[in-house]
Amino acid sequence: MITLDDQPLASKILSGALAGNRVPQQFLFYGPPGTGKRAAALEVARVLIGAPNQSPDRAQLDLSIVRASGAQILVDDLEDALRDLSTRPVVGRCRVAIIEAAERLRDVAGNRILKPLEEPPSGSHVILVTDRPDDVLATIRSRCVPVPFRSPGWQAIAARLVDAGVPTDMAQVRARTQGPMALAADDFWRSMREIGVEIGMSVLRADRAGAGVVADAQRRMESAASAHPSVELVELRRAAAELDGKRGGRTAAKKAEDQEKRERRRLVSDGWATVLTGAAGVVADALAVALGANGAVRHRDLVEEITAAAAPAPFCERALEEIEHTRAELALNPTVDLAMQALLTRIELARRGERHPLSAPGRLRW
Repeated sequence: MITLDDQPLASKILSGALAGNRVPQQFLFYGPPGTGKRAAALEVARVLIGAPNQSPDRAQLDLSIVRASGAQILVDDLEDALRDLSTRPVVGRCRVAIIEAAERLRDVAGNRILKPLEEPPSGSHVILVTDRPDDVLATIRSRCVPVPFRSPGWQAIAARLVDAGVPTDMAQVRARTQGPMALAADDFWRSMREIGVEIGMSVLRADRAGAGVVADAQRRMESAASAHPSVELVELRRAAAELDGKRGGRTAAKKAEDQEKRERRRLVSDGWATVLTGAAGVVADALAVALGANGAVRHRDLVEEITAAAAPAPFCERALEEIEHTRAELALNPTVDLAMQALLTRIELARRGERHPLSAPGRLRW
């Protein structure tokens, strides 16, 4: 029986699927960020793997997790997991691969995953997870059992935060500004959100040079990536330590090492997208203040500071356009620190009244 907080529909679908005689081999978990898709995928994977006489850490040896090393999932990111799916399990009943951000499966990698989805190896399961199901290739979506995850709404999120001991005012601020992610135990994401809020305030105040803002954010991002390893990496390291000098020890150590490298690249790449989200939220609140719609402000703890910055509405609108333009450019895997410096430079030009036409991401103006 699978029970997921605030996700009755997903719980019902998964409980029914896992209780049958023939468990589907392909699932697609989809819904807004922070709704528990990733945690649910891990729970389902562990139920499928079983390994009742083994520790949960050793069950990780039959679990592969695929993440994009950059803007897209590449064939190299997939190969280890696909190879593992075709081999016998190490400790459990089956092999499971979880593919995060499945919308990043494009072109060659997207075609590479089709055969394992259409004709999965015996004793294997694939769970795809995405925040943007419409961007997942139709040929991939059609081969999976869809499992929807819904946002519970900010009032329900705030109530759960209050139950967890967060003061009511702060719970409402976090629920309104962070949505379901406020419930996630993701310290790295929260660190990135804080950096984004600080950058948003710097944009409003014009109190720091763009290069300094980006360099400081980059240092903090790399530090946060080191300080907040994922649950999977921690468990892989523990499994490697337990098997050190024993059968399977080298394989476990290699999996932990590869996971750490992939995780560092992905965290720094995805971290900037979260930073931009945080910055855009602050600028959007400044626009609401400039238009006299203070009731629409989500960062209620920053109302006084945002009001004191006195950013005019036209500037806020242009800054939001520039932020969203840069967010789209990040999907093209640019040199991120340069893209961010260019963003802050364009915002500073907008502050002076200069307005340049925005070209489509990745296209030159001539």
